[in-house]
Amino acid sequence: MQGKSLNGMLAKVREKLSRNGQASVLIGVDLNGVDGSDRVAAQSALVPALSQIDVLHLNEDEAAVLTSSTLASNEYDVDPEFGISAHLLRQITSFHDHGCAVVLLSLGSKGAFVSVTPHAERLQQLSSAHQPYAVMRDWTPGTRACVPAFKISHGEINANGAGDALFSGFCLAASSWAANKQSDQWKVTPEVAAKFASLVAWQRCDVTTRDGTGMKSADLLMDMLKSGDLPEAIDA
Repeated sequence: MQGKSLNGMLAKVREKLSRNGQASVLIGVDLNGVDGSDRVAAQSALVPALSQIDVLHLNEDEAAVLTSSTLASNEYDVDPEFGISAHLLRQITSFHDHGCAVVLLSLGSKGAFVSVTPHAERLQQLSSAHQPYAVMRDWTPGTRACVPAFKISHGEINANGAGDALFSGFCLAASSWAANKQSDQWKVTPEVAAKFASLVAWQRCDVTTRDGTGMKSADLLMDMLKSGDLPEAIDA
């Protein structure tokens, strides 16, 4: 399903899950397996649905297809602040202009990049009078941040599913669940949500914890962020 059909399907899902407007619904889409043979076709499949997508997740290879760039972090076109392609940043801005609220870009061992729409009214659509999204609703429009991937000290790594873990972790941190973790002194910003997601991916990549042995709960991961007690970052 793609294009206008995808837009219509996501709109119906939002309507069904919102219980007649009594609750806010966060819709995330993982851009999995984009056909790299035709950039225009790939964009046509995605762009018409962006207005219904609250969090769009993609990786560097998928970003390269959509931007027609050979590498999302082309060494000749790198934004000095974020270390990724300036062309890709312009494409992400275009995603926001077409209605996508937040873009999450997986960067592998380099971590992740998160971009929030500059359009404040789009963020306000994520709240309702009965169930406000006190996290994403209050994010500063136009915020962008890079976060690191975290090192697995014993070196036994299985990166299968890391992107899925990152995406699901981010959506959890951006949802109403995280609103209850906030205080007047500490807020779940886009950077905090992305770091939480990176911690979820860190546990997924660790062969010891990926199947549950010694795995920390979401609450404990959030406590790690609050205290600043984080694993060593990968120097990518």
